[in-house]
Amino acid sequence: MKKLLLPVSLGLAHGVSDCSAGLILGSLTTSMSLYGVGSLVLLYNILAFGAQPLAGLITDKLKNPRLAAVIGLILMITAILLFYFNPFIAVVCAGLASALFHVGGGALALCATPDKASGPGLFSAPGVAGLAIGGYLAINDIFPAAIIIGILAVIIVIVAALKMPALPYDAPKDNEVFDKHDFIMLFLLLAIALRSAVWNVFQHVEQGEIINIILISLSAAGGKVIGGYAGDKFGWRRYSFTALMLAIPLLILGETSIYFLLPGIALLQSVTPILVAALYKNMKKLPATTSGLAFGLAIAAGGVPFVSGMQYDFMNSPFFIAGVLIITSLLVFKGINNKLNRTSAA
Repeated sequence: MKKLLLPVSLGLAHGVSDCSAGLILGSLTTSMSLYGVGSLVLLYNILAFGAQPLAGLITDKLKNPRLAAVIGLILMITAILLFYFNPFIAVVCAGLASALFHVGGGALALCATPDKASGPGLFSAPGVAGLAIGGYLAINDIFPAAIIIGILAVIIVIVAALKMPALPYDAPKDNEVFDKHDFIMLFLLLAIALRSAVWNVFQHVEQGEIINIILISLSAAGGKVIGGYAGDKFGWRRYSFTALMLAIPLLILGETSIYFLLPGIALLQSVTPILVAALYKNMKKLPATTSGLAFGLAIAAGGVPFVSGMQYDFMNSPFFIAGVLIITSLLVFKGINNKLNRTSAA
């Protein structure tokens, strides 16, 4: 259980950090036009998610993911303080903070539970819940800066004090392979996951459906935690394929009822930590870069149509959702199968 203390602490930090970002972005509407808010949200996504692979490469080069995580949390405190004086600079700081924290925290969670999906699950789970809480506070014109800064300060001390897991940078060199279809697999899964969880949260925020926001957040968070453990227990391939296939009818029906949407989101999100852990099996010396690709670049690419307004009617079609998930299921199954075969033969 001691090895899970670090992922749990980082998961808490993830939730509070994303809550801070959601609070800053949501509070922009009180002083800016919708066009201005949209531009800053897009800027945040470019920095927070699109810049993660670069942040991951730098972190792996420096061989210090803890430093990246701590600097990310410090930058988020800075963003909260700057929001009162310059919202634009605050958004830039929040985006950079998210990029650094995600790659640093994600790398440590991967290293804390090697060859397991439970660590990434515990780390990633609170993110969407924090985002929803931040959005809820913003639409209710609540900005508890002192409380959030205090919590982040305590978390920084905890992360700085905890014993770090063994890092892979000085381990014997492996043949690290990033297959082309790995990125396609990441893109498809996280794009549809983003649509079904994060953007559903924003949709319900706009409609003021607070209870639905909470339920969606809890479903996404619970799915990631359960999926990490279930994948480790029943096998990554078996669980991932089953969860994605079961999610298809639920997400289709979820367009009409929250009661179908919630388990569909939980099943879909439950595959994320397994996918991250599977990708890491062939990028063992690049844990921060792995986190940047999984938690950053793919999510940024999947979110561009939504934050930019370039949505098309076919994206809401049940046949489109089903088709994307079926293709993703096959790619996930094939990708994990290839990785397990490759690592067992090594």
